[in-house]
Amino acid sequence: MPPSTYSCSSEQTENQTNGTKQNQPKVKSVAELVSIDFEKYERKIKNAKVRARSELDIFEWSKHGYAKNNYWIPPFADKVPRIEESKVSREEFIEKYEAPGLPVVITGCTKGWPAEVKWNRETLLKKFEAYRFKVGEDDNGNPVRMQFKYYLHYLENEAIRDDSPLYIFDSSFGKLKRSSQSKQYRRPCLLRDYKPPKYFDDDLFRFTGEKRPPYRWFVLGGERSGTGMHFDPLGTSAWNTLLVGHKRWCLFPPSTPRKIIDPKMQGLDHEAVSWFTHVFPILVKGNGQEESYAEKFGMIQVLQKPGETMFVPGGWHHVVMNLDFTIAVTQNFCSPTSIEHVWLRTRNARPKLAQKLLTKLTKLSNVGGKRHDKEFYIVLANKIKLLDTVPAFFESSTSSSSSSSSSSSSSSFVDDYELEVSETQSETEGSDGECHCYNCKMKRKRKIRKEKPERIKQREEHERQKIEGQQTIRIIGNKGKRNHDRIMNEDVRDKKKRKGI
Repeated sequence: MPPSTYSCSSEQTENQTNGTKQNQPKVKSVAELVSIDFEKYERKIKNAKVRARSELDIFEWSKHGYAKNNYWIPPFADKVPRIEESKVSREEFIEKYEAPGLPVVITGCTKGWPAEVKWNRETLLKKFEAYRFKVGEDDNGNPVRMQFKYYLHYLENEAIRDDSPLYIFDSSFGKLKRSSQSKQYRRPCLLRDYKPPKYFDDDLFRFTGEKRPPYRWFVLGGERSGTGMHFDPLGTSAWNTLLVGHKRWCLFPPSTPRKIIDPKMQGLDHEAVSWFTHVFPILVKGNGQEESYAEKFGMIQVLQKPGETMFVPGGWHHVVMNLDFTIAVTQNFCSPTSIEHVWLRTRNARPKLAQKLLTKLTKLSNVGGKRHDKEFYIVLANKIKLLDTVPAFFESSTSSSSSSSSSSSSSSFVDDYELEVSETQSETEGSDGECHCYNCKMKRKRKIRKEKPERIKQREEHERQKIEGQQTIRIIGNKGKRNHDRIMNEDVRDKKKRKGI
């Protein structure tokens, strides 16, 4: 284990942890709070692990021993500015951070949120004990779900040893569905427990309706779980509010080359803990008098604490890892400030979604809306219409056009985004802008079923021709063999006649 992976001493962290445990009352385990069917739990956790990470054997989840490492960072490594929501106006935030595209941590956003009181292990377990949250995706992009009580029991047991534990990243928490037998909601609606911070509540994608791609997630996980290196889809920005625990962030500007922040290394998968173990030490290591890659490309580290909101501008690559048990909520959004960049990305990847947004903004420019007058929407609609002359793929500058080893340095701006770092792991978009929501996946499956009979006919015809060809060769070969045997027998008989036998 490289020494540079440890950002602070192990003894110091252990002493702090021991001191914290002595001051806290004993916490009851999940098995003491609810009934656990242990045989069923073993089947469920095994099935979830096999489906979520099929490349791993069920016994290989702790093969690297990452649980023995310390991934905490000292306070001085976090140099991102903090601002108080109540003291900084919306205009000042846009001028200093959103318009120039600079990350910032916001405090005070959770004041008055019911989530501050309700979002804890005991309360969530009592309310959503049997609800099945998404903990991953299988090889076909289908969600892997697990009952909440079994997941929390997993965090108290196997997850302590697993290198990268399963992670709740669920976008369905805001959908309401009433049970047919009662007035109770079958799905948890946690939307009443929080509201977007004032800087991010003007999301223009709200005009595209409920069929917009998933954009908000309830996030809960244990130590070493997280999301690997990625950037948010369609050029959107994001905010992440932490209610419980601590998160470690590393962010890179959009122009950072992929081969630097997401290299191809032996033993490196797309998990956050693997990145912090293998890649991070290389980036912070300097070679003599030369500056390190972290300094050269402007890497930013953040230690997010409870009650803090992380703002991630569009295009910024980032990797996030939980340092302990965490509960958070995160959303992607398209603000009026970033509408041009987002609309260009959306036009290329999701043209129908982009056209729907433009149609709605054009309509509002005639009548106005509840939030803004019609002049505001006229400006936005004109900005988008001016982008019609911008080609779908335009050349990027040399400073931002770094590509993978198989592509040239003259690749386009959009190509760089698609090739350099994969899109967010959350259930939003594929690298080609393909939507991974349930409805869109079912449409693609139905289309494949319709095309399947034709492909089967073609394959059967090919196999029939192949078999007929083999039979023809076999027949010719058998005839030739019979003729050869007949000629040899005639020669033998002639020889016997000449010898008088």
